[in-house]
Amino acid sequence: MIQAVIFDMDGLLIDSEPFWRQSHCKVLARHGYEITEDDVRAMAGHRTADVAAHWRQRFGFSEPSNQILANQVVDEVIRSIHMHGQPMPGVDRLIRELHAQGIPMAVASSSSVRLIDVVLERLGIRTYMQAVHSGENEARGKPFPDVFLSTARTLGVYPADCLVFEDSLSGVKAAKAAGMHCIAVPEEPYSRSTFAAAQPDKIVSSLEAVRWTDIQTMHPIALV
Repeated sequence: MIQAVIFDMDGLLIDSEPFWRQSHCKVLARHGYEITEDDVRAMAGHRTADVAAHWRQRFGFSEPSNQILANQVVDEVIRSIHMHGQPMPGVDRLIRELHAQGIPMAVASSSSVRLIDVVLERLGIRTYMQAVHSGENEARGKPFPDVFLSTARTLGVYPADCLVFEDSLSGVKAAKAAGMHCIAVPEEPYSRSTFAAAQPDKIVSSLEAVRWTDIQTMHPIALV
C-alpha cells in the first residue's frame, strides 16, 4: 500500500524544461560557447551544478566556476517561471485528490532550494507538501537515490511504501535505486524502450492519466 507520494518538479509539476534548455544555451552563449537544446535535454534530471561541470569539462574552461555558472542558469529560469510558468496537465487535480485521501506528499528535485520555492509559490501548492528536498543538499545527485531516501526519512515512511512521479530517465533510475515505486511521465519525444529498461512501475503520457485507484493497485510496468 502506498503511504506517501514524492514528486519531481521540473517537467513534472511545472512546464519548465523549455526554460532550462533556453537558459543553458543563453548562458553558455554569453560566455562564448555554443550548445543545442538537445545537448541540454540529454542532461535532464541532473543537478544544475553537475551540468555546469559537464559544460566546463566539455569546453575546457575554468571560469566561471560550476556554482557561478549554475547560478546564472537558475537566474534565467526563475525569470522565465515568474513570467510564464504553468502547471503541467493534471497536477492540480492529482494533488487535490491525494490530499483528500490523506496521503503525505513531498517534492524531491535536483533544482536548488530557491528555485523550488519559486515554483511552489507560482503553482500555489506549497501547503500540500509535507517535505521539500533539493538534490543540491545531497552528496550525490540523481541517478543516485540520495534525495529520495532523505525525503522518505523526513516523511517517516519506508522507501518501499513511497511512490515517485518522475519525468526524467535519471530520476526514474534514482527512484528505483531507492527501492520505491515509480510512475514515469516522460517528455515527448522519448525512447519507450530506454525508459522501460529503467523499470518504472508504469509509464504514462500525462498526470491526467493517473487516478487514486491506479496508485492503490500498483502493478508491473505498463505503457499507457
